[in-house]
Amino acid sequence: MNRAAVMKQSGLRSLRLGVAILFHPVDGFEELQKNKNLASAFVLILLTLCVRIVTIYMTSFHITSLQPKDADLNLELIRFVMPLISGVLACYLITAIMDGEAYFSQILTAMSYALIPYIVFSIPLAAVSLFLSRGEIGLYNSINLIIWLWVALLIFIQLKVLNDYSFKKSVGVLLLSIFAFIIFWGTVGLVFALTNHVLQFAREIFVEIRYLLEN
Repeated sequence: MNRAAVMKQSGLRSLRLGVAILFHPVDGFEELQKNKNLASAFVLILLTLCVRIVTIYMTSFHITSLQPKDADLNLELIRFVMPLISGVLACYLITAIMDGEAYFSQILTAMSYALIPYIVFSIPLAAVSLFLSRGEIGLYNSINLIIWLWVALLIFIQLKVLNDYSFKKSVGVLLLSIFAFIIFWGTVGLVFALTNHVLQFAREIFVEIRYLLEN
């Protein structure tokens, strides 16, 4: 079988798996556990970033709080990639402590597939926003919330399926993962703030010394 045929077969398998995870997540994640594919994970992450960029420019200006002219695409990409990677890492570390069975690559792949509701429905929602008035912003926000709740549900299901946890243990591990995620970013924010204050203080000292030397 040539390379093109192999890639086509792999793409079709990933597509079927994505549809299964979207509508039959337990069966889909069980299949993913047997046949993980890191390439599909990176493709899904790339698609997520592309969808984010498209929705920034497509969403109606009177619906969104982020106007295209004010958007920093590099910052938007970082806002999506960094939470995903740190979330995967937090989930992996907690499951490793809590007798989990999933590998890092499996969790990364499963998390990427959990983003499929966002990938599939965000652009249509952005298109619909072009026909909504400001008074219908509640409808837009409700649909957007449903999309992210769907993503959250898929994350919970993959955590349960990949590690063969009970429902109760899955809830506990998920809460611990969220706590670890918050602690990590809280620490990063604190270090950043302290570093910024130290640099600002050093800059002021340098300016003061320079002023004294010049006078």
